[in-house]
Amino acid sequence: MTKTKSLIFYTILALVAIVTGVAIGSIYLNTLPKGTSGFGLTEAMFRDDDKTVETLYNEAINGKKNSFSAVELYQIGEYKLKNGGVSYVKVLSGDVSAGVGFIKVPQQMKSIKISTSDGVYYLKMSKAESSMAPSMAVKQKYEYNNPNMVYLNETRDSNDIDGDTSEDFKLVIGEDTARNITVDEYKLIFNTSPATPLTYIISSKTTAEGNFDQNVTLNSSGQYVFKIKMTGEYATNAATYYSYEIAHFSNKEIVLPPSDVANEAEMQKYYNKVSSALPKWQSVEIEGVMDENFNLVSLKYKEVYTVKQMGLNATVTDNFTDVFYYDQKTIDESLALL
Repeated sequence: MTKTKSLIFYTILALVAIVTGVAIGSIYLNTLPKGTSGFGLTEAMFRDDDKTVETLYNEAINGKKNSFSAVELYQIGEYKLKNGGVSYVKVLSGDVSAGVGFIKVPQQMKSIKISTSDGVYYLKMSKAESSMAPSMAVKQKYEYNNPNMVYLNETRDSNDIDGDTSEDFKLVIGEDTARNITVDEYKLIFNTSPATPLTYIISSKTTAEGNFDQNVTLNSSGQYVFKIKMTGEYATNAATYYSYEIAHFSNKEIVLPPSDVANEAEMQKYYNKVSSALPKWQSVEIEGVMDENFNLVSLKYKEVYTVKQMGLNATVTDNFTDVFYYDQKTIDESLALL
């Protein structure tokens, strides 16, 4: 193989790894705090005080406040999803474009998160748009009657995914790769709880550069519409757990050692692999829509970051939209996919 052909070959291989991994990491949807490691840094370090957010939420729903910053609206919406006793379905769709130099490989993404009084369920599928990038699927269940265990089933090697029915998931994933892991193990992998509702941490700490709307009120359609932008370190901190998800799915070697052999040396190897796979964030833009009852209607994201695969730095641009549904019909139809 000539030097030129070899370079093209390894570039394509890198893109395969990047797109197939990042595609799922970008829908699942978890950080890269400042620096190259980020270990020891948790989402709690970048969140505002729980009591402060709870007070803000209560003021909003009780009509004591009618003008909000974009940060406040995001926090109110997130709080209601997590603590407001609502069941919902969150459907994410969009595309990823990963590239090294002039080579760009697009891929379509879709995920479904279902939250009910019984638990949180997550499905994601990435259909290949190129023979270079195999399709993938992931299925996750966290049931409140079994609070110490998470069911996780994932495949990164299956091809020809087409559709999102229960049969599609069963066909692609099967049961051979299914495993039950503890919540503590889940947090080691993804740096957050399996019940976390949204992708980013939006707080006074992660938005301190000030690129967000102020004094947002209901528009003529009875909605709050808001925008937030974060760059560099701020985007990195906002993606504190999301980056771990990306790292996990962009590298097949990142597998948590079984608990019976997870000694200090094995765990250090695991951390080193994750550290080398964490993305470096350039920017995150969020555009949100919320109804008059403070239910999130949609969140649009534009994400730009770089990841390293096989010694090459690839720039990844994601354009995703989360759409939220609260009606029982959509919840039931989504649960039928499980």
